[in-house]
Amino acid sequence: MAKGEQQAWIDRAIAALKGEGRRALIEFLQRQRWFGGKGKSLADVRVSDAVGFSDGGAPWLLAFLLVEYRGGVKERYVMPLAVKPKSGLDDATALVEMPESSGQEWLCDATGDAHVWITLYESVARGRASAAQSGCLVGRALPQRLEELAQEVREVKVLSAEQSNTSVILDRRVILKLIRKQDVGVNPDSEMLEFLTAQTTCQDVPALWGLLTYEDGEGEARVQPATVAVIQRFVPNIGDGWTYTLAHLATLLDEGGKAATGPGEELSRAITTMSGSYLKQIRRLGEITGGLHEALASRQEPEAFGPELISARDIEHWKNEMLKHLAEVCQDLRALQPGRQSALRLTEVDVVRLETGCRGRFDDLCLLTQDTVKKIRHHGDYHLGQVLKTTDGFVVIDFEGEPARSLEARRDKVCPLKDVGGMLRSFNYAAHAALTQRGAASSTDFGLVKEWEGAARAAFLDGYRSVAKPGQAVFLPATWEAAVRVIQVYELDKALYELRYEMRNRPDWLMIPLEGIRSLTQEQVG
Repeated sequence: MAKGEQQAWIDRAIAALKGEGRRALIEFLQRQRWFGGKGKSLADVRVSDAVGFSDGGAPWLLAFLLVEYRGGVKERYVMPLAVKPKSGLDDATALVEMPESSGQEWLCDATGDAHVWITLYESVARGRASAAQSGCLVGRALPQRLEELAQEVREVKVLSAEQSNTSVILDRRVILKLIRKQDVGVNPDSEMLEFLTAQTTCQDVPALWGLLTYEDGEGEARVQPATVAVIQRFVPNIGDGWTYTLAHLATLLDEGGKAATGPGEELSRAITTMSGSYLKQIRRLGEITGGLHEALASRQEPEAFGPELISARDIEHWKNEMLKHLAEVCQDLRALQPGRQSALRLTEVDVVRLETGCRGRFDDLCLLTQDTVKKIRHHGDYHLGQVLKTTDGFVVIDFEGEPARSLEARRDKVCPLKDVGGMLRSFNYAAHAALTQRGAASSTDFGLVKEWEGAARAAFLDGYRSVAKPGQAVFLPATWEAAVRVIQVYELDKALYELRYEMRNRPDWLMIPLEGIRSLTQEQVG
């Protein structure tokens, strides 16, 4: 397609998304798992820029959508679009009829089109720069991966499991992840992977192969590039850690109850018998987590990864953030309907006790200034769903951090025990999820799961401190006792985050984080 023809085609596609097309686009976005604005009041959606492609198949474009909400907040998303004949129309992907097509052509979502992903892959492999309407799409391959990237792609599989991004497996050799929400600045996922794979010996992450970035504007008007896609090594796996854990717990509940008909030693014996192999794997996950933190603390350069001494100002800032979050959560608890409060056994006295107990626990952050503890980069959203189970261990994935936080906040250096607290909370959630899936759980089931959670926590922590040793690792206090108290602070903060999430999304699950908070603060409130 000639340059003039391609430009005319892009103009027609953009024109189609105005008027009636704009309404169709809004409705489409509200149905997508990757769109973060569901439920919000949209004021406007328009194409702010687009890159057209016509080689390797039917023409298509990568559209950058500017979404504006009522109140003035704006977000940018990326979406592949293609024109398809009405005869082969898929209602789930169709957006709007193209202008001047007499109803024969429709603009459609092109996420399921293989040639779209092959084109993006080749843009990275060849280091191609593709001009947009006002910006530029730039591919960059890591030098040590040029030979692998030169291989032709034959098989494309679009995954449907993710929410905030879209991932595609190419030839079971690499995985290409399209970053749907476009934040201007350094993407922590690609930044962390590049550092870990190019500058450390860490082998427990999928190696980064290349990046696709978008540069908006020219000269002084140019802003920091946004990461559009990352290409990394595909890791053969049997699912993530969450699925692996729930499958184990289902077996434990089915068969472990037969071996444990009473409390105490019988439950412990059942866990030792039924969960021995699983606990060995979880200890390995603890070792991997410790190794990851050691790798992130291993170099002074680049500056974004150099360990820094934790200061009293850091502690004050972190504690104030936690206290602010605590106040918001307690306000939400007080606003619950009386019936819901009663079901949760939650009175005003309980809320005050919870608030007082949390405040007392937060003071333990000061333990990080008693020794020369350093803050480093960390995963930021660490749980069982963020590790892939391989045949001989785990691989850590998704270093983007919590999606609701800004890019700058996700790149902050903190005490990495925050990751440890997040994983411990994940074991608690898995225990409750397993009981929920089982339906009518017996007292033996509850006892087994409680015993299992304690054993899983112990195995993970044992593996972690066998690699990241207190008194030796620069990011840990001098004693393990102090480290455990700091971990509990982060567990508590994570449980408060979960509590607020459940209030807004899954009220029936509110008891899970609430019981976790009660357990973590019971020492403070007696």
